[in-house]
Amino acid sequence: MSLNVPQKTSTKDYQMWSNWAGNIQSTPAITVQAHTEEDVVDAVKQAREIGLSARVCGSSLSFSPLVATGGMLLNLLNLTGITAIDPARGRVRVRAGTTIRQFVADLWDRGFALLNQGIIWNQTIGGALATSTHGTGQGLQGMSSMVTWVRLVDGRGEVVEIGEDDPDRLHAAQTSLGVMGVFLEIELKVVPRFFLEERLVFVDWDEAQRSWDSDVAANRNHAVMWLQSDTAAREYNVPTPEGKSLANSAMFMQFNPIDPISESEWCREVGARRGPSYFVLSAENTTNPFFELEYMIPVDKAHEAIRQVQDLMRGEHANQVHPMFIRFVKGDEAWMSPFYERDTVTVSVAGHPGVEYWPYLRDVDRTLKQFEARAHWGKLHLMTREYLEAVYPRHGDFVRVRREIDPDGIFLNDHTRPLVG
Repeated sequence: MSLNVPQKTSTKDYQMWSNWAGNIQSTPAITVQAHTEEDVVDAVKQAREIGLSARVCGSSLSFSPLVATGGMLLNLLNLTGITAIDPARGRVRVRAGTTIRQFVADLWDRGFALLNQGIIWNQTIGGALATSTHGTGQGLQGMSSMVTWVRLVDGRGEVVEIGEDDPDRLHAAQTSLGVMGVFLEIELKVVPRFFLEERLVFVDWDEAQRSWDSDVAANRNHAVMWLQSDTAAREYNVPTPEGKSLANSAMFMQFNPIDPISESEWCREVGARRGPSYFVLSAENTTNPFFELEYMIPVDKAHEAIRQVQDLMRGEHANQVHPMFIRFVKGDEAWMSPFYERDTVTVSVAGHPGVEYWPYLRDVDRTLKQFEARAHWGKLHLMTREYLEAVYPRHGDFVRVRREIDPDGIFLNDHTRPLVG
């Protein structure tokens, strides 16, 4: 069923696709490796003509079925690179298939940086923004908040631009779930480059609770792992002190500014990194596969929510070995961002390969929904449309704008259609 696309475009029929973790697979009827923007336009038009849905594949790091399709799978990993810089406005335009790693290194060479980043930099820019990827820091927003303009191919196969002069459509596009068209180029807010250093601190959990507010406030970036056992931190390849029991302890990951240092003083050793912000905040995804759920809780409900998840991990789900990961994110304006108009504490847990993890994740889901939880779209979740309508105030507006951009729903798949179709 090969499409009549230009010869430079690589197409394959019925090539199996899998995400990084291996928990999601699908067999698209056609996989298109786009080499130019014209390839994307042609592919979308022909998918529309022959009645195929179309989804976009970046680095395939999502745990959720966002990408899976039996229709057309568009791979944008050849559409990369910075296309424009406006130093006066602090704006940079970049192609959507660019990995965060490539983007931030190129930004640094040009004197700029992202204000904040997620931990994993293998993601593409388009994929990270579609899922509202975030870092941590009480006064810092997720990556979707940085988007000021996009150029995309809509459901009619037309190239459309959305900017700050059209705030409704921009706020819908900032966290797109991949249903707002195929992003070609994105403009983001950037800042002058800066240096950071990393520190890992291990404390008893009771102490961590007592100093919670002051620790979060005192550090530019502050994240917490609750370690339920002596071995939990190993699941994420985190260095730990020898000869110290870590059961029921907290590991703080803290990043703070330092004065510029020469390249000879840079350190890339996890736990003691010093140097450019981009590699101190992020790293390669070098862990073994796991299956992650991450829900976002209002700040004022976080302590009780965390306590109840700890009870699950100590009790009937004590066979789950990954630690709980906790981060802090400032509210933003992206309609489908889990941080929309509320400051947030994120709660992340993970199932282990070879262990039946869905009963555990279902119990975590049920527990956290009591606290108005919202989901990280790139991770496993059990959201329903009825629930989304209750906890995302602009859900209906997002659906309206999505239908305007893609009236025939060709960018929907079996996962997204019930949620935002």
